[in-house]
Amino acid sequence: MKFRLALPVLARLLDFLDPHWGVEAPTLLAKLITLWVKATHHECDNTVCRLVSFTYGVGFPTLWSHANLNDATHDWIKQEFAKVPVTFFQQIYQCVLAGHLVSVDGLAGLPAEYGVRPPETDARFVFFAGQHNHCFLPESQTATFEYFDRHRPAYHALHVLPDYGHLDVFIGKNAATDIFPLMLAELDKPHQG
Repeated sequence: MKFRLALPVLARLLDFLDPHWGVEAPTLLAKLITLWVKATHHECDNTVCRLVSFTYGVGFPTLWSHANLNDATHDWIKQEFAKVPVTFFQQIYQCVLAGHLVSVDGLAGLPAEYGVRPPETDARFVFFAGQHNHCFLPESQTATFEYFDRHRPAYHALHVLPDYGHLDVFIGKNAATDIFPLMLAELDKPHQG
């Protein structure tokens, strides 16, 4: 719904969204968007966090579970998000419509579509998806894993991580014990090429 209704309007009004507007909104439009987000997102008192949710998906919050962040990290994110070009969202929308990654600019030497041909490498892929990811749904990682698995069964791996979202997989207060050992174990697996 955001892609279909809000994106065309936003694209005419501005070149980017900026979660950092939660710290400083420099224009009238930035101030209005920030006020809108404050009125509609009540997940916490961190306005940058709330703008991140508005910008990157549909969730309260979108990129993490607050239960997975300590206070210092939740405060730190105020300085970690900045301008996101509206063209980024336009490309994502084209990919959503196509059902797979597509080129928007049609650059020479790159395919027009990605993931429609069988893999052309023996690289092993391991997919990690937070069960509560509201930015890139875990179903997308599952579907991508299944695509790779059809071409080379029992070679790639998928881990759907309960109680995690998107970025808390990396910045969560327990990621070092819950997630990183799993990632290291996958990296340590011998190449089966």
